[in-house]
Amino acid sequence: MTLVLALLSTGTLAAAPSPETSGTVWITLRPHPSLPLKSPRIQAGGKEAIAAGEAFRVEGLASGQVAITASAEGYQPVERKVLVPPGGQASVFLPLERIPGPGTVKGRLLWEQGNEGTKVPVADIEVQLGGQVVARSDADGYFVVPEAGPGPVTLKLAGTGVRPQEEVVVVPSHGEASVEVILQKGSEVRAWIRGRVRSTQGRPVLATLRVEEARLRARTRATGDFEFRLPAGRYHVTFEARGYVPQTKVVDVGAGDQALFYVDLSPLEN
Repeated sequence: MTLVLALLSTGTLAAAPSPETSGTVWITLRPHPSLPLKSPRIQAGGKEAIAAGEAFRVEGLASGQVAITASAEGYQPVERKVLVPPGGQASVFLPLERIPGPGTVKGRLLWEQGNEGTKVPVADIEVQLGGQVVARSDADGYFVVPEAGPGPVTLKLAGTGVRPQEEVVVVPSHGEASVEVILQKGSEVRAWIRGRVRSTQGRPVLATLRVEEARLRARTRATGDFEFRLPAGRYHVTFEARGYVPQTKVVDVGAGDQALFYVDLSPLEN
């Protein structure tokens, strides 16, 4: 009977944890302020951690260097080693980094108007990224590019009446970048209207020209020749000269066009 008790006592001592396998590691994670910690998974020495308040705990670790791995939804996996003393405790603090991903660009397009430089919104301007149109400014000049970056991105802006330009914006991962762009008005491509005023006998006439739509008034040269530039559109051009019957011509011109015509004025009857 004594021998049996001795053997049982020996088996009990063998099952008790030894100082070399009773270490504990405490792990604290620091997530990004804009991304809550979701579905965290932490291991130390191949053992799963247990949540303990705001930290995580792994017990029953052998002394020495212990590998720790941590991951969570939306974050990059992180690995770290910590020294566990025999029968003691160790703690480690792990900052988490978000998985790099696109952010958002919110912007407004304006141009300066008047001598005081008053800023007014510009609508219907294309916003291009990577050769693709990804947004268009609204009536108040605002636009949103929902996915861009992370890092520096180049937005190309183009539209009617504005000079094409580029704007570089630094977009944070999963964050938002704001930008306000002052656009430059494009140089207007005008049309040429050229010609000559003559009498019905073919002689040059010194005449006055009026274009009501453009509020333009001009005179021909002594040779009867004239030329002027106007934006694209339809115009009524009236030719007047002393001693001649006035004549009005309707002309349609597009941007960059040249309209060339001769005007023969008839003498007034006495």
